[in-house]
Amino acid sequence: MRLSTPSPAGFQAQKHALVRVLIVDLEIDDVKRLRATFERDHGFRVHSVRSLDEAEQMLGDPAFDVALIESSLWSPNGADLVRFVRENRLDLAVVLLAAGDPREALPALKLGAHDFISKQFLDDAEHVTARVLAAVDENRTLRRRDTMVRWLEREARTDHMTGLGNRHAFDEHLQRTCAEARSAGEPVALIIVDVTGTRQVNEAYGHHAGDAMIRRAARAVAHSVRSCDFAARIGGDDFGLVIRGGDMELARRIARRIAHEIERLNHEGQDGDIPVSVSFGVASGPAGDPAELFAAADQQLSAHKGLRPAVTPFFSRSEDDGPSVA
Repeated sequence: MRLSTPSPAGFQAQKHALVRVLIVDLEIDDVKRLRATFERDHGFRVHSVRSLDEAEQMLGDPAFDVALIESSLWSPNGADLVRFVRENRLDLAVVLLAAGDPREALPALKLGAHDFISKQFLDDAEHVTARVLAAVDENRTLRRRDTMVRWLEREARTDHMTGLGNRHAFDEHLQRTCAEARSAGEPVALIIVDVTGTRQVNEAYGHHAGDAMIRRAARAVAHSVRSCDFAARIGGDDFGLVIRGGDMELARRIARRIAHEIERLNHEGQDGDIPVSVSFGVASGPAGDPAELFAAADQQLSAHKGLRPAVTPFFSRSEDDGPSVA
């Protein structure tokens, strides 16, 4: 029995483990030629479809690494297919099958494909498989790069002690929220939470004790806000919360819930844990200048900080948290 020997491109495919290919072409003869080409190597599994509806259905399956699509289908006329892949399969490499002059594929390449193969070379196994594997490698490299960029962007906006946003992220979010709310005619509320006494705790017990207070306050904040709100650590012992669509009543409810959660965490703390106390500054109004909104909340905070409250200057345990902050 004669054993088939993979081409150099076939060995490259084997290094990629298994490359799963979907062919989208209306010409059955071209599909047969491609199938015969890929069958000469062992590193590919090939499926084919002959309509845009079938293509969308098959491409919804994440099993495919690369789609070979007739270039006339990857065009404004096939905009639904282009949009579907862009929105649902960024992990998929796209290689166009170009009939006639390869330059005719250039407009389709601008829609986001990775490469093209002229149909006159469909019988050339090394050419086809090399172009396909290069497109798969390029897409995987781009995806890794995009993932790294997103990770770095997230790291640049995260406070590492608490896991909340940092001051840079807070300023960006406040600016964006005010602009969007202004266009929508919605109010914006801002809450500043100050953890009191951290400087004295740091001096008396060390920074690890003050850091523990900050982290406990951060847990209370994260547990108490709604999913649509944004919370960040904006200073050494200060937190800021941006409440989109929030009036003063809603902002006070959220602040009250934070206060009650801090009381609960203080009660459940271990022996030796230093209780956390906080002050609040709350402001709300029609979305205007973010600096003015922040100044109003900071002014109220300054007034309350002089009271040195145990937990909060204007909330009592008898007040209802209300369903709007659940």
